[in-house]
Amino acid sequence: MAAIFFFSSQSAEESSGLSGSIVRWIIEPLWRWFTPAGAELPETLLLALEAVFRKCAHWFVFFVFGFCATNTVRQATVQRWRVFWVSLVWCSAYAAFDELHQLFVPGRSGMWLDWLIDTTGALVGIGLVFLILRQKDRRR
Repeated sequence: MAAIFFFSSQSAEESSGLSGSIVRWIIEPLWRWFTPAGAELPETLLLALEAVFRKCAHWFVFFVFGFCATNTVRQATVQRWRVFWVSLVWCSAYAAFDELHQLFVPGRSGMWLDWLIDTTGALVGIGLVFLILRQKDRRR
């Protein structure tokens, strides 16, 4: 949660610079490998890939959060339906808080689509825990 808050606290310029540098680090070598020498990397391609990267980062961070939250909630209760719902509400509420928080960060905005992406990532992380638990139960 602290990492999510930290990255959400970055201004739009800082956040865009970070994701843009990561995308460039990945894409530029591939571009040079697959295109003729001297071919320019289109800025529109970089911007589109940066947007995709940012949404994937949202999803992945909340996937990890959902996985960790579920394992934390499991320590407090053994009823699986309760573990599921408490974990999902916790992650979804934090995703909503994250989007609300971004309204107060310069250049950032809260977006319901990002909340949905975050909640979906958390749901998949939660689901992975339940798949692992099911496999453990079958082995017993």
